Amino acid sequence: MIILEAGINHFGKLRLAKKILNFFLNSSFSHLTFMIHTENFYNQFKKKNINFYLPKNFYLKALEQAHKKNKKIGLAVCDEKSFFFYKEINFDFYKLLSIAITNKKVINILNKKKKEVYVSLGKGTKENIKKCINFFKLKKKVKLIYTSMSYSENDINLERISELRNLFSLKIGYGHHHNNPLPLFLSSYFNPSFYFIYLKPEYKKGRVYPDDNHAFFLNELETIKKNITISEKIIRKKKAKIKIKLDAKKIRL
Repeated sequence: MIILEAGINHFGKLRLAKKILNFFLNSSFSHLTFMIHTENFYNQFKKKNINFYLPKNFYLKALEQAHKKNKKIGLAVCDEKSFFFYKEINFDFYKLLSIAITNKKVINILNKKKKEVYVSLGKGTKENIKKCINFFKLKKKVKLIYTSMSYSENDINLERISELRNLFSLKIGYGHHHNNPLPLFLSSYFNPSFYFIYLKPEYKKGRVYPDDNHAFFLNELETIKKNITISEKIIRKKKAKIKIKLDAKKIRL
């Protein structure tokens, strides 16, 4: 499963947010998230006359349209103050950003929602991750996301997907945060339960999106999805051949 991430790449502009939503509604993708940043972030940009907030009514209509097509819309959160503005809206699922994995106030709000929560781990330590999981009342609703927050190939450790699965016995996914799509395809070797992929709505000369370097344009996403599927098929066949060889070695005459 691929979960698309709009983040705040809409700049708070309804035209861009609707463009993202319309693409999603007419695409083969089933899950989309928007993001709520920290209150301090919004206040800083308001001083520059930039408002990244989208109105509540946009999300309510988006959820209604998505449900008509059996699709789901989630919200990524990290700050209880900015989350408070949208807390009465029942999104289909939530993402807890890595900067808030030990923020009990945010997690308490999520506990009341009783929805699936995808936890982005970032550079979280084993202790912090365990602490975060223990804050949740419905642990069966918690899923973890491995994300390397660096653009250096030396910092990407895709084996972490398997390590986290073994450590916490929860579903683990891969969150793409690199300026090259290659790690997305390579991550399929470790059998992630889902993928998170950032998107950006359109090209405009000179425009730099908040998640610019690791986001894909809308017209690239179906090809990305197709290539992930191909990677998974190739890897499944390779693993099947290895298993056959290993089983053959066990046979004794």
